[in-house]
Amino acid sequence: MLRALTIAVGALTVRAAAAAPAGTETVVFASPSPGSAVGLLSQVIKEKRLDERNGLVLEVKYFDPAATEQAVVLRRADAGVFPVVSAARVNLIGEKIRLFAPALINHNSIVLQKGSAATRLSDLKGKRVGTLDRISMTYTSLAVIAKMQGLDLDQDFKLTLSPPPVLMALFSRGELDALVIFEPLVTRLVSEGHGEMMRLDRFWREQTGQFMLALAIGAHEDWLKSHGGAARKLFRTVIDAMTVIQESPKTILQEHRQSLLIETDEQLKRLTERMPRLYTARWDRAVIDNMSSLLKKNVELGLLKAMPKDEIFVILD
Repeated sequence: MLRALTIAVGALTVRAAAAAPAGTETVVFASPSPGSAVGLLSQVIKEKRLDERNGLVLEVKYFDPAATEQAVVLRRADAGVFPVVSAARVNLIGEKIRLFAPALINHNSIVLQKGSAATRLSDLKGKRVGTLDRISMTYTSLAVIAKMQGLDLDQDFKLTLSPPPVLMALFSRGELDALVIFEPLVTRLVSEGHGEMMRLDRFWREQTGQFMLALAIGAHEDWLKSHGGAARKLFRTVIDAMTVIQESPKTILQEHRQSLLIETDEQLKRLTERMPRLYTARWDRAVIDNMSSLLKKNVELGLLKAMPKDEIFVILD
């Protein structure tokens, strides 16, 4: 399993096999690697040629999840997946990242070692907890969930921040007491007998009445202004890919059993139920208000210095 996951997280690049037709625009897109819910979006786009149907050639560059947003900030990609809280944070230091398309509802869970008696986050105080880098959706979401319970990630836990393959290896060796990770890895761990203590989105919904919309697609403001047509085509392509997955989840997951590390029919059944719900195939004022409420909660709890001065959410014409 670890070997397959390590291969999946490599900085792979998917390029168009042939020269783009005349008039077709090319966009370099930063995506988490296959084996993740967003990576699946990118795979479906290329395999179903959804980009070409929208007059676009999407050149997908795959990265470790935490490196994806860094690639956008550093302009190694034109656009890419970006956590909402991290987008606000980089805007506060002058990086004009704008979010213009949906990506995912939070799909992280806190997974425990077999035999653990923990039932709430406070039970893990002082324990070894592994999660992704600070810029990631996983970390920023966990940080706000912890603060809502009066806990501080840095002060109350022995944190290990690493890419998914490293975290999975440490957890499998018993060197972590808990792991905060995303689907489909959660399903894999649960099928091995580990306990799923908390789904972050479920906790957020219980407290706020809203889904935890924590991940979007972003780009620099100047790129959006100079490539408005390409941005709109990318938007339509992403929505099309979400629709394909939601309409035929079992078929899509069957086709990607290897990259998603699906080994049993029970894993397939669980993911068929969970994965389609992760995608928000719309981008409107209600979605933006939802994301804004997440930012306001981060400000309220002292995790974000202030709301960005400029509007970071963009609805393309």
